Amino acid sequence: MIIARYLTREVVYTLLSVTIILLLAFLSQQVVRYLNYVAVGKIPTSVLLQLVSFEVPYILSFLLPLGLYLGILLAYGRLYMDNEMSILQMYGFGSWRLLRLTALIALVVASAVLVLMIWVNPMVSAKRQQVMASDEATVHLVQTLIPGRFQASPDGRHVLYVEKLSRDHQRAENVFLAQEKKNSDANNDAQNSWMLVLAKEGYQAKDKNSQDQFFVTEDGYRYEGKPGQNDYKIIQYKKYAIRIPESEVRVRNEENEALPMRQLWRDYSMPRKAAELQWRISLAITTFLLAILAVPVSAVRPRQGRYVSLIPAILVYIVYIQLLYIARHWVELGRVPISIGMWWVHGVMFLFILSVLILSSKQWTKK
Repeated sequence: MIIARYLTREVVYTLLSVTIILLLAFLSQQVVRYLNYVAVGKIPTSVLLQLVSFEVPYILSFLLPLGLYLGILLAYGRLYMDNEMSILQMYGFGSWRLLRLTALIALVVASAVLVLMIWVNPMVSAKRQQVMASDEATVHLVQTLIPGRFQASPDGRHVLYVEKLSRDHQRAENVFLAQEKKNSDANNDAQNSWMLVLAKEGYQAKDKNSQDQFFVTEDGYRYEGKPGQNDYKIIQYKKYAIRIPESEVRVRNEENEALPMRQLWRDYSMPRKAAELQWRISLAITTFLLAILAVPVSAVRPRQGRYVSLIPAILVYIVYIQLLYIARHWVELGRVPISIGMWWVHGVMFLFILSVLILSSKQWTKK
C-alpha cells in the first residue's frame, strides 16, 4: 500500500507539472491570438478574459492524455535510472502489479477527460456562443481607434482616421474615412470609385430593426469619384451613416461542439454527429491506452538515460493522434461507415500495445 501511494504520488506530481507547463504554453498562444483580434477591432476587450477562460477546459481535455503519458514515462524512467524499480521488484512489486496500478490511475484521469468532453466542453461552447452573440461582444469601432493613425478595416475596403477621441472613447473628432466602392458591372474592368468623408464628429450606433452597426458622422462633406478623374461629387451633409462590415472571428464555434450527448445519440446516424460523439469518447480511450503503453516503454537501463525512450514515445503519440484526426474527418465525409468510425484506430493501437507487452513480459518478473 505504501509503495502504491509512493508511485501514485510520483506519477501525479509529474502529471500536474507537465500539464500545467503545457497549459500555460498553449494558453499563451490563445491569448496572443485574441489580443491580435482586439488590436484589429474584431472583438472588444470586455470579452477577452471570458474567451480565454473558455479555452481552458478544451485545452485540458487534450493535455491530460499527453500529460499522463509523459508523466508516467518521466516518473517511471527516473525510478529505473535510480534503481528504485529494481528494488521494488525485489520486494515483490513486479511489473504486472505496476501495470495494474497504472491502469487504475489511467481510469481516474480518463474519467476526468470523459467528463470534460461530455459535459463541460459542450456547456462552455454553448456559453461562448452566447457571449459572442450578446451585446457585450459587439465591437465598438470608436473604442478600437488610435488618434492620429490611419487604420484599415479587416476587409481592406475602409480606411479611418480620427484626430481626437472623447474621454469615454465614444465620440471621435475630425474624422476622415475612405471607402472603396466596387463597380456593379462585373464585365467592366474600369477602376473602382472611392468615397471620402470628412466630418467634424463621429460615433457608433446600432439600428434597432436590422441590428446592424453604423458609424455615424456629423457636419461633414462627402466626396465620391474615381482617383485621377475630375468628375466627382461633393455633398455637404448634417448626418451621414456608414454601415460597419462585420468581422468574423474564428473561435472554434463548431455547431456540433455545443450539442449534448443525448442529442448526438439521437442523431447518431448522421456522419457529423457520429464523428463528434466518437471524438468525445475517443479522447478518454486514448488516455487509458497511452498510459498502459507508457509502462513498458518507460523501462530503461541505468546507463541508457531516462530520456532515451522519450523521442520514440512522442512519435507514437503523434501518429496516434493524427490517425484519430484523419479517422474523424473520414467519418464526417462519410468515407468510413459509422460502425467502423474512429474505433479502428484504437484497435490498431491496442494490438500495438499488446505486442509491446508480450515482448516486454519476457523480462518481467511475475509476482
